[in-house]
This record gives sequence, C-alpha cells and structure tokens, in this order.
Amino acid sequence: MAISPTSSHLLTGGQEKKVRIFDLGRPDAEADFLGDPGVPSHDGTVKSVVWVGEHTGVSAGEDGIIKFVVTTSHCRKPLMLNFYRWWDLRTRKLTTTMAFPNPITSMELSSQTKRLVVTSGKTVAFIPALPSGTPTHSLNLSYSPSSASVHPILQDRFVTGNLGDEWVRVHGMDGEEREILKGHHGPVHCIEFSPDGEVYASGSGTFAYS
Repeated sequence: MAISPTSSHLLTGGQEKKVRIFDLGRPDAEADFLGDPGVPSHDGTVKSVVWVGEHTGVSAGEDGIIKFVVTTSHCRKPLMLNFYRWWDLRTRKLTTTMAFPNPITSMELSSQTKRLVVTSGKTVAFIPALPSGTPTHSLNLSYSPSSASVHPILQDRFVTGNLGDEWVRVHGMDGEEREILKGHHGPVHCIEFSPDGEVYASGSGTFAYS
C-alpha cells in the first residue's frame, strides 16, 4: 500500500495479482483496477507499490515485471506502463524496455537518491525512479536478498536481509561485504534505513532489531 505525495490517491497490491488505485477525495467511489479489463495487473503476486511523483506510481510483481502507473487530471482511468517500457503518451510509441529474469522480492523508493531499490534473484538493482537516461546500477551477490535499503545520507552503502539465513549484511555500493550482523532467529523478510541514516531496522518472523 502506498499513498501519493499529496495524499490524494492510494495504491494497493497483493496476492490476487491486482493493483488498485483509490481516489481519497471520493471515498464512496469504487477503486480502479489497473491493466486491461478482466486481466490481472501482474502474472504473480504484487510484492510492492510505491509512488515516485504525484501522478506516477510503480508496482512490482513476482512475475519479474515492474510497471509504472501514470494518472493525470486529464485522464481519470490510470494508464499502466511496464517499467522501462516507457511510453511517450503523445505518440503512444514505446521508447525503452527492461524486465527482470527472476521474481521480484522487494522494491522501495530511495527518495534521497531518486532511485528504486529492487531485489530479484541474487541481484540488487538501483534504478532511476523516472526514466531519465541515468544508467541502472546492478550488483550480483552471492546470496538471494529479500530486501535492500540504501543509506539515505552517505549513499555509499546498502543493507540487505536474506530469507536463506538469519543475518543482516552491509555492502558497499561496489558490492563488497563490509559487515554481517546476527541477531534474528529466522529469515529476514524486510530491512530499511531510517530517514537520517542513523539506524536501520530489520524484521523477521521472530522479532525485529535495529
């Protein structure tokens, strides 16, 4: 679930493979389902939804596809675009495409770096939140991260969780492993830095620590 920057719309996703957008100014109105009528928004569970601007939301699914959702005041029905399948809405022409070969396990928006942090298979990808010509920075790790978060101030490191063990790892942006922290008694499902970068919190099926 994600709320737009001005709190005007709500974006949701889940196991039913559908992404919905709610107009919070019309609480009695039905939500719009994103995608073609009768067709799921994704071919797998929707793992994450975020907003990267007042009129642009992003969804990520286990099908390995990230999709942009564009809403404008001129178009009540949202338009869904495969990420890095970015369309020029004036000409309706495709400009660029990109997809992940493995299911996406997490996606978060790093507001300070203006990038999406995505984990898929053994890959951590740092993708421009909006297509701008800035290259994507991707790293292949020795394990399959479940979640990742970039230090919001220094931007020189990121932390990961892992469903394959109970450890939290700190990596440099070159992928070098700098630190391993042990404390959970089960797989680490999620992890994220605080906005000031002073701490990070992780969560598993047992308990959380920071």
